[in-house]
Amino acid sequence: MENKIILGLDNGNAYTKSSEGFSCQSGFTKSDVEPITKQNLLIYQGIYYSIGNNRSSVQLDKTQTQDAFILSLAAIADAINKAGIEQKADVFLGAGLPVVHYGKMKHKFREYFIRDNIKFSFNGSDYAVNIVDCRVYPQGYAAFINIYKDYKNVSVANVIDIGGYTTDFFIVENGIINTATCYSLPNGTITLFASIQQELLKININLTEKQIQDIILGKQPVLFDADINKMIEIKAKEYVENLLTKILEYGFEFRNPTIIVGGGGMMLKKYIESSDRVKYIENLDQFANARGYKILLEQELRR
Repeated sequence: MENKIILGLDNGNAYTKSSEGFSCQSGFTKSDVEPITKQNLLIYQGIYYSIGNNRSSVQLDKTQTQDAFILSLAAIADAINKAGIEQKADVFLGAGLPVVHYGKMKHKFREYFIRDNIKFSFNGSDYAVNIVDCRVYPQGYAAFINIYKDYKNVSVANVIDIGGYTTDFFIVENGIINTATCYSLPNGTITLFASIQQELLKININLTEKQIQDIILGKQPVLFDADINKMIEIKAKEYVENLLTKILEYGFEFRNPTIIVGGGGMMLKKYIESSDRVKYIENLDQFANARGYKILLEQELRR
């Protein structure tokens, strides 16, 4: 095909994001019949997928199901529309894995995406694409690539990627990742949400993850007693302090610059910045990994 799309895709357990600004919850409702609501409706191989209206269960190995692939089609359609090209394209994907799983799973994850003659519909438009190639990069470090020039002469900096299921962290030295310092904890924001939901159920209140996220961000999605908001704020602060304590136990020094990556970091920004533990913080948004994947992919394709 004449049209070419180069796209960074971050297949998070909580949200799927792209380098072009696409974002949706990492889940869908699947149906054999056309649903009433056609917003964010994807049709693939005769099956209807209402994209992003819930979050699927955590998947450590995303190649075991079609879920990540289905969600990627919505991101590809979004990228084609934003590029203003005909709805046929050869797609080059940049994707990522947590640093601790990168070496073991990168080849499998790459092969999972590469497919020809993919035909689907999204939001009423038909698409025909080939995923010609997919390159896989280390999550977190890809986000750091966005600001590499600012840190290439800094002797030591911490990078902490707070994701949905895991928190991944490592050290960069003069802009280069020290692979001996790569760690991952099963303490992503999903565990924070679950803890808050369990506490609220004790008083017969049932909030969604999105409602809890909005309260943590300072929004007021529902009218509740101020004590409910206060409890959620306390839980969020405890989560941040406990997470930072665990990272310190791995020998990290928070007097060094610390780069906080991802949607979890953005959501908890005020709690991280108010902590006495961390001295200097730079926050990268929820699209930083996806943008980094695209940057790295473009560099490879130019070689």
